[in-house]
Amino acid sequence: NAASESTLVGLLSGRHKKIKEIKETQEKLQEWEIREKLVAYTSKESNSSVEKSGLIASVKMRLLPTDDEGSLRGDVLDEAIRIDKENGLIPCCVVASLGTTGTCAFDNIEELGQICKRENMWLHIDAAYAGTALSCPEYRYLLNGIEYVDSFNFNPHKWFLVNGDCSAMWFRNTKHVEEAFKYKEAMEASVFEPQLELWQIPDRRRFRALKLW
Repeated sequence: NAASESTLVGLLSGRHKKIKEIKETQEKLQEWEIREKLVAYTSKESNSSVEKSGLIASVKMRLLPTDDEGSLRGDVLDEAIRIDKENGLIPCCVVASLGTTGTCAFDNIEELGQICKRENMWLHIDAAYAGTALSCPEYRYLLNGIEYVDSFNFNPHKWFLVNGDCSAMWFRNTKHVEEAFKYKEAMEASVFEPQLELWQIPDRRRFRALKLW
C-alpha cells in the first residue's frame, strides 16, 4: 500500500516479538501489563506517519533529537533507552529513516543496529523517500548496518516514477510478522505458504506489483 502501512506493520511485528519474549521469561505478567510499558524510538525528522503508527499500535513513540546533519545517532538512542529502562519501560522498536522527508537525512543504522541487537529490539527502516537511490552502487555505503535490520520499505511511486500507490517491503524473518497477524480463519482457509495476507493490514490488495514489474 504505502510507507505508512509498512511502518505500522513493522511496529506491530516488533511489538508482538517483544511481548512474546517477555512472556517467556516472566510468565506471571499479563499481556496488557507488558503493552502499557512498551516504548519505541524514532528521530524528530522522521515522517509524521511514524508517530501515527505509534498511536495506532498503542506504543509510546519517543521523538529523539538528531545531529547537525539531521541523523539519529547511537549515543542519543542509548541514553533514551537507559532512561526509559530506569523508569520501568520496555524498549521494543526503532524506526530509522534513510532519506527523511524534510531534509533527506540518513540515520546511522550501523550505530542504531548494534544497539537494537544488544537490546533485542526490532529495527524498521523507512526509506520511502530516498530508498530508490540505494539501487545505485555509489550510494550503497548508506546501507552500512543493513544486516541489523528486521524490516525495510521504500516507495517506487516516488523516484522510480511508478504510479501511486506502490510500496515495497522486506522482512528478515517473516515468521514474526505472520505470528503478529495470524488469526483462526486465515490459518484454516489457506494451505499455501507464505500467507501473504498476514504480511499486511488488509486481507486483499490490488495488483500493485504489476506496474512495478
